[in-house]
Amino acid sequence: MNREHVPVPQQPPTADGALCGSLAQTGVTAALKMDRHNMSWIRYPSHVSPAVEDVIAAQSIISRCTHVYVAVCVPLSLVTGLFCLSVFIRERTRLGVLDRLLAGLTVTSILVTLLSLNAAGRPDYMATTNLGCGTLSFFSNVCYFTAQYLQGAMLVQSLLPGSSGRQLLVRPVASLVAIGGCAVCSSLIVVSLLGTSGELHATTVCQVDPLTAWPEYEIVKFSLGFALAMSFQMVLLLLHATYPAWRVAPAPSDPASGHWAVLAVTLNMFACRLFFNVVLLHRAQLKLRKDVGSPRNELLMNLAELVLSGESCINLVVTLVLHTWCRLRLLGLLERLTQRCRWGPDHSMPLDRVGG
Repeated sequence: MNREHVPVPQQPPTADGALCGSLAQTGVTAALKMDRHNMSWIRYPSHVSPAVEDVIAAQSIISRCTHVYVAVCVPLSLVTGLFCLSVFIRERTRLGVLDRLLAGLTVTSILVTLLSLNAAGRPDYMATTNLGCGTLSFFSNVCYFTAQYLQGAMLVQSLLPGSSGRQLLVRPVASLVAIGGCAVCSSLIVVSLLGTSGELHATTVCQVDPLTAWPEYEIVKFSLGFALAMSFQMVLLLLHATYPAWRVAPAPSDPASGHWAVLAVTLNMFACRLFFNVVLLHRAQLKLRKDVGSPRNELLMNLAELVLSGESCINLVVTLVLHTWCRLRLLGLLERLTQRCRWGPDHSMPLDRVGG
């Protein structure tokens, strides 16, 4: 005897089922978000690229550039920086606001030069832990932001000597501490985007701006270190041109003597940081496209890092040549060395016997 099929009525979804579906959807969304921040796929193009000739050519270029930087720029930067710093220390009782800001930039440039020695082994990258790489990145970014913020403070002092903003810089020690605090906070924000907090003791290859950092790392560093600073400088130039009352001569009690040095430093930093940030943003674009790039992209990033380090060397040379006290000290030292080299029995004859 055949039995007719009796359809079973569908039960409406329960609250538990709806909750499970919601949790599953949330889990999928979180997984997609974590996948966007998963940098385990990224590799240096020189390590994975099948274009062997391009890799060899790129590594040859960066190796030669690194050798030139270490052999020329590093000694020149250290010698020039220490000489300028000694001049600022000797003249500390007569330093004006602008001079103290330049002294702070000198110290920052010396630190940048020392930190840049991590690139001495390029094209090979320094092998360390994520913690060590994050520490290097933190201190390098502190110097990066400090130099940028010091430049802004110096422009306020130079372009708007009669403004109320200049009064905030009358106490140089407090202003330097405030600039350093802002730089530390900016560096902490940037380093928090490295994405290695859960694997601090894992081994990695490192550079100042780690390749495995989240794309937000490059974007935030560009925003806080270059875009914000350039916007501020454009506002300063606009105010300088618009309000003649703020362009009065500096007060006699402020014996600042480095206005030309500030102008040269500003132009140098703009050129070097423009190139560096363009390359940095391009690397972020490659990450967002899940692309490791080419050996040429890796070469550009390494060159940009050297250019950013060379910026400090140029700043120190500019300070030595264009700052009045540093230049006079250098000329005095050269004059004493010249006299000492020329001194001898042939040059010690009395003047009354010359031509006798």
